[in-house]
Amino acid sequence: MPPFSIQGTHVAVEDLLALQAMSADLRKLRPQISRARQLGEQRSRQRGQGLEFAEMKPYHASDDVRRIDWRLTARKQQPYVRVMEEDRHQEHVIWLPLHSRLYFGTRRCFKSVLLCHWAAFLIWRFAHLHHPVRLIIDVGDERKHRTILNQRHAAEACQIIAEAHQQLANGFRNWPEPASQPVPTWASNPTLWVLSDFLGDEHERCQTILQHRSVASLIYLQCSDPFDHRLPKHLRLPVRSGNQMNALSTDQLDAARLSIDSLQKTLREQCRAHHGSLIHHESASFNWQEVQQWPLYH
Repeated sequence: MPPFSIQGTHVAVEDLLALQAMSADLRKLRPQISRARQLGEQRSRQRGQGLEFAEMKPYHASDDVRRIDWRLTARKQQPYVRVMEEDRHQEHVIWLPLHSRLYFGTRRCFKSVLLCHWAAFLIWRFAHLHHPVRLIIDVGDERKHRTILNQRHAAEACQIIAEAHQQLANGFRNWPEPASQPVPTWASNPTLWVLSDFLGDEHERCQTILQHRSVASLIYLQCSDPFDHRLPKHLRLPVRSGNQMNALSTDQLDAARLSIDSLQKTLREQCRAHHGSLIHHESASFNWQEVQQWPLYH
């Protein structure tokens, strides 16, 4: 059965809990490939991530030849391989700023709904790998924290995410934009995941804190609606009178596209400077196979 589609304006905790099975085995998300490719040495962009050196040992016939350490092999005059094990000490900080502008969508689902599912998927994935996770959610003028060390904590985090989205649904009309929350801080050297549409000031606030705090990697997961690219810089459509809106002129549309292009370039450069990447998906067309683009320690 294919992974379920994310739809609507509501986040159900049952749907977030259901992501546990999918996150534990990413092979279920992969399309079927030929046996020839399965047998080949297909290089993956995720190969080598999440592994740390454990020890050296003499080479045996079943070992991966790519792990041979040629320096030690030359010194000992017999082949040795590097034994790697999963790095279980890498901390992940997941920051989900639920601003009122995210409670919006023109097709299939709201941006906030998709971002909440992404956050839950990441939590389940790293809980499965036994990586410590810190979840930080900004909603209104409130900040919610949760440290996740096991699957029970992950289930509790799903409940927090669903409640935060309901809080967004109840109060988005009355909140200032953006909510005045400081950028979260951390003591370790984590991988920082920021989940947003980045049409606000999240990347500027990140840049400020990253001048004083270090991260192992910075990942921006960006969700956009097709209509975002038709909005002018200040995210307001011009109004001729009362309830009737004018169509945007060509000049305004071009300016909006240039603004989006400039933003994307800034986001990519910021992630690259911190050993990470910008990963963009559209809410109207996202499917779960796309998470294979993410650095998830396959």
